[in-house]
Amino acid sequence: MSARSGRWLVLALLMASGLGGPRLAADEDQPPQSYAQGATRKLGRGVANVATAPLELIRVPYLMSQRDGGLAGLSVGMVQGAWAAVVRELAGAVEVTTFLIPLPKDFQPLIRPEFVYANGDWSP
Repeated sequence: MSARSGRWLVLALLMASGLGGPRLAADEDQPPQSYAQGATRKLGRGVANVATAPLELIRVPYLMSQRDGGLAGLSVGMVQGAWAAVVRELAGAVEVTTFLIPLPKDFQPLIRPEFVYANGDWSP
């Protein structure tokens, strides 16, 4: 499979999983309506987290610099961002490989925020 067709496959999976449209924040904490919806959301979330894990290298330093200042964001924020990227990558891989199993309970996300860019903003 070529890189171009791989990108189209990822895009098709994201759109099929419902990640293409906006969702309300309250929807995250409610159990899915059906087994198929929960499994599909878990698969889409896993693919999205594997693909966007490197964005943690931007997200965490930005949030830390907003809270604690620029120096903290550039030093500690980079280290914590690298760790968050590894955790998000692994969580995404686990969710992709186990998307048919309703664990954690009712297909709830393994990490918070559920997506790197949740609710239209960098979420803490």
